[in-house]
Amino acid sequence: MGAGTYGELGNGTASSSVPVQVPGLTAVASVAASEISAYAVLKDGTVRAWGANWYGQLGNGTTTDSPAPVQVQGLTGVSSLACTMYDAFAVLSDGTVRAWGDNAQGQLGNGAATSSNTPVQVQGLTGVTSLWP
Repeated sequence: MGAGTYGELGNGTASSSVPVQVPGLTAVASVAASEISAYAVLKDGTVRAWGANWYGQLGNGTTTDSPAPVQVQGLTGVSSLACTMYDAFAVLSDGTVRAWGDNAQGQLGNGAATSSNTPVQVQGLTGVTSLWP
């Protein structure tokens, strides 16, 4: 429920005062959401994203907003996911971390300062089990 200005409700509606189901999502293990985008980690370890995509934060190789879930490219074995308004971070089952979206201040941790519309490996992190304590 809430505003769906950028497709962040995932069901193609502009807004809703009651919870809505996101069509096409099954076997969801966890979800994360920002003010303008949302993410679902599926039980098979892949990730779907929808909503605003200004900096590539949907991770599907574009910067086009999506009112329906799209698959985040190249991610498998995801065990944990967190997001901000403009980027997202995933812990993989091998203990490494991937990040995508805005990178103006180097927040993706890949040694660059350019945004990425697909996941990149965060440098220097291994053995990570969760993004939150």
